[in-house]
Amino acid sequence: MRPRVLVNMAPSLDGKIAPARKHAPFLMSRHSEDATRMRALRARADAVVIGAGNLRSDDPDLAPGRLRVVVTRTGEQIVPTAKMFRPTHGGEAVVVHAATMPEAKRAALRPHATLVELGDAEVDVLRLLGWLETERGCRVVLFEGGGVLNAQLLTARAVDELHLTLVPRILGGSTAPTMVDGDGFEPDAIPDARLASCERVDDELFLVYELKWNCDAQ
Repeated sequence: MRPRVLVNMAPSLDGKIAPARKHAPFLMSRHSEDATRMRALRARADAVVIGAGNLRSDDPDLAPGRLRVVVTRTGEQIVPTAKMFRPTHGGEAVVVHAATMPEAKRAALRPHATLVELGDAEVDVLRLLGWLETERGCRVVLFEGGGVLNAQLLTARAVDELHLTLVPRILGGSTAPTMVDGDGFEPDAIPDARLASCERVDDELFLVYELKWNCDAQ
């Protein structure tokens, strides 16, 4: 068993989650409803998890999550001044890293967050979920990307719900990040998702999909 895993993303109509040339923090949605629903999802979850790339580019506070987690291999460019480490948010900030994180980086981050090593060259997402469950009692874990982390979760067959805000923007760009990166999957490797709900607010669609994996693969 593992915690229930939710993934929350806001893709454009052409499937991008950020521009190809991004020079500052970027909000895909222009509507306040997306931010309201994102915070409600965070409040529902026992932990909110983000990849290091998202932390570096957008510096989210991950509030009001009681357990705020960033996943990284080496800790490169993760700084102690990131918003998620602010003690005023309450709860606990966690840096989950691979064995490749240098000791100097560990020393810089240790006063601001709990450091957890889970993997040699890459963080093992199943070990991460196991740690969150056994060490922190998490039953629901929310992931907010990016595409590399999402690909790892899908490879591990560890996504239960996809919460998508479909935003009426076109970004284009062959190098623009997408919701799922990596090497891709065979056509039938991932089960078809079931549409659990669909709501429209102005020109944005709020979709919830459920993924059902074979029981023997859990």
